[in-house]
Amino acid sequence: MRLSRPKALAAVFWIGLAAAATAQEKPAPAPPSPGDIRKIAMTARKYEFSPSKIELLVGQPVEITITAEDATHGFSCKDLGVEKVIIEKGTSQTIKFTPEKPGKFGFKCAKLCGLGHPKMKGEILVTAPEPAR
Repeated sequence: MRLSRPKALAAVFWIGLAAAATAQEKPAPAPPSPGDIRKIAMTARKYEFSPSKIELLVGQPVEITITAEDATHGFSCKDLGVEKVIIEKGTSQTIKFTPEKPGKFGFKCAKLCGLGHPKMKGEILVTAPEPAR
């Protein structure tokens, strides 16, 4: 069967349009599974945490390993169930938790570490995973 020129052009147009639409579609990220532990290395030094902003997903377990570089520091994020954790100078502590709700949660140094101690803060942003399509 032979197509007329206008029908052939229309067919090529629609096939090309469908291919372009399919190529631009990106698969949604899979929701975190219980085995996917997010591991974050953090440093604490006068008077800052690095990183001071962390993004997490609801339901994804996380391990934050904090190393105190210059003095004894602490870590507390009560809204996410992390009470006072003390990290001695030159050592590391690993904090494990799983965020259960979305939101912005502040964390702070939980051990008086000097005059700039009140400024030693950070933020954890927890978002809901995008639903699979």
